Amino acid sequence: MSVVPMKLLTMAGPLERFDEVVRTCVIDQQFHPESTLQMMHGVKGLMALDYSNPYAALLRRAEEVADEAGVPLDYAPFDPSLDSDGLSAYFDQLEQEMLSLKRRQQTLQQQAEESRTAAEQLENLRGLGTDLDELWGLDYVRFRYGWMPRETFDSFQVTLNDEEDIFFFPTTLGSHRVYGVYFTTQEAHRRVDTLFNSLHFTRIHIDVQPHGTAEAAIAALGRQAEQDALAADQAGRALATRRAEERKRLLSGYSYLRYQNECYDLRRYACRSRDSFYLSGWVPAEAVNAFQEKMSRFPNLSCVVDDAGDVEYLKPPTKLKNSFLGRVFQPFLEMYGLPAYNEADPSLFMALTYCLFFGIMFGDLGQGLCLALIGLVLARWKKLWLGNIIACCGLSGAVFGCVYGSVFGFEDLLPGFKIMEESTLSGLGVVSNVLLLLVASILLGVFMLLLVMVINICNGVRQKNYEKILFGPNGAAGIVFYAGVLIAGASALLGVDLVTPAYVLGVLVLPLALMLLRQPLSKLLAREADWYKFSVGEVLGTGFFELFETLLSYLTNTLSFMRVGAYAITHVGLMLVVHMLAELSGGVGGPAGIAVLILGNLFVMGFEGLLVGIQVLRLEFYELFGRFYDDGGVAFAPKQINYSSRVN
Repeated sequence: MSVVPMKLLTMAGPLERFDEVVRTCVIDQQFHPESTLQMMHGVKGLMALDYSNPYAALLRRAEEVADEAGVPLDYAPFDPSLDSDGLSAYFDQLEQEMLSLKRRQQTLQQQAEESRTAAEQLENLRGLGTDLDELWGLDYVRFRYGWMPRETFDSFQVTLNDEEDIFFFPTTLGSHRVYGVYFTTQEAHRRVDTLFNSLHFTRIHIDVQPHGTAEAAIAALGRQAEQDALAADQAGRALATRRAEERKRLLSGYSYLRYQNECYDLRRYACRSRDSFYLSGWVPAEAVNAFQEKMSRFPNLSCVVDDAGDVEYLKPPTKLKNSFLGRVFQPFLEMYGLPAYNEADPSLFMALTYCLFFGIMFGDLGQGLCLALIGLVLARWKKLWLGNIIACCGLSGAVFGCVYGSVFGFEDLLPGFKIMEESTLSGLGVVSNVLLLLVASILLGVFMLLLVMVINICNGVRQKNYEKILFGPNGAAGIVFYAGVLIAGASALLGVDLVTPAYVLGVLVLPLALMLLRQPLSKLLAREADWYKFSVGEVLGTGFFELFETLLSYLTNTLSFMRVGAYAITHVGLMLVVHMLAELSGGVGGPAGIAVLILGNLFVMGFEGLLVGIQVLRLEFYELFGRFYDDGGVAFAPKQINYSSRVN
């Protein structure tokens, strides 16, 4: 719900203590480093630290070996005195051992598969009683083994039998295929092969040399496949055993290298003089005391603490401190961009308004509870951040379902505001609820736009930005003009004429003039010396088109909120169609009607839920955020090591 205040800490100490200070005070602490050399560019005699990282190559080697061994990257306790040369030799030895076991397993699996394939290919030679060694040893006769379509065999059997150079012996007659072998002479084999190709004969190549009869060869190949498969399983178990035995040592070496690499990486943020180092970074204000307590362990270490507002040349990072609801919708906020350091965090505002708009547009008690249940399942078991958002939106839809009195499209079970009916209002008589809902949507839009303009002014106060506060289209001038137009229009409907010269000049013309001249006026209030250095033609020319766009945006943004009511009406219309189809399918109480109701509700929940979610996000980003939210914040990124991730 707020941006955490930051302090800029600049440490200075003996150069030889840099690594020790980094390990104690920076790594895995709340410290967001900045480029100290750029920050202290005006100080003479400073230079960058040596950044030839001796751990980077070996760390990548550790990641490769972990991949080869099938061990996921993770943290394991390590000895800080580990030797890099010893780790390199260990990685080489382990990689060779793992590769050897993997190759043996893969080779045996391939041999087993080849034996099974050969046995399957020989199945259709069972009808051939000849010793297969004799066939494979023929010197003057060529033979081919394969199959042809049954219809081709039936059509050309007589022709094949009449050929003097061909002897075709069918071994298996199937309904679709005929397996067999044909024999021919060496001189005629090319012509015969061409003939059989024209008959769609598909040759089967057996890569394994069979021995004995087909039955004996099939049995032998089956036994060989079982032996190879068993040996492959043993190699796989040996690989798994070695993986389990070496996992702790491998991850310990990896964790040591990752830790040393991250410590060394901080040298690119630091700078040095002849015998001292300097390192700067942002620390949350609440963590400064704990940080200084750690630094007190080093007697020669000094530290300067600056407030974020006192540092004009650096942009403080943004760390959000949110309530549960704000954290749920924070991923949506990050799609638009993090708030700047001196800007209000709109996470909670977005969460509340998103749920409000979604509930109005998707008001159904039964469907809302179903959506909430689906969201909880996605969040709890699938660990999807979107699940929590769906759950919150579903609960909001259920609440407004009670307002509308709608349960799975049934509107006679609960009392409520029936959208497709009419209401009697004092002074207006009978009025359509559809019209009331659309008017209420526009009024909601007016309220929301005025609210975000007030938030924009608050941001302007934080940032000391007079254009935002007073002269911008979303500042005080914009509020006066927008509210003035609305009040004049509402008064005209009630028979009161406010359009007098004083009202027009003071409430409408003056705010427009201030918006037109907002840049020089803002500079004047900020006491900038060059506030009067501007081109009148440029200000008036550019300002006119910007003013026209601003006036158009007031109108379009207000009318855009009609979609809130329009989607609520659409939801009711879709459910009326579903109930109508259920009635046509034999009645709501019949099996077919119940099926139509279930499928219809599922369709409406999925289809309209997706559309409403997208439309609400559009309202948030375009109609609301565009009026008060600058974003552009830099995420707070302390040097905390995630051992399960890879180094970029």
